Amino acid sequence: DRSIDVQIASLRKKLGDRGDLIETVRGVGYRFAE
Repeated sequence: DRSIDVQIASLRKKLGDRGDLIETVRGVGYRFAE
């Protein structure tokens, strides 16, 4: 199920240049960068 991946991609797109603030943590999930 990739629904979370789709939602994260949508958020990154909406954030535009700041989409890199959402980091992928392998084996865990996602987090916001500082």
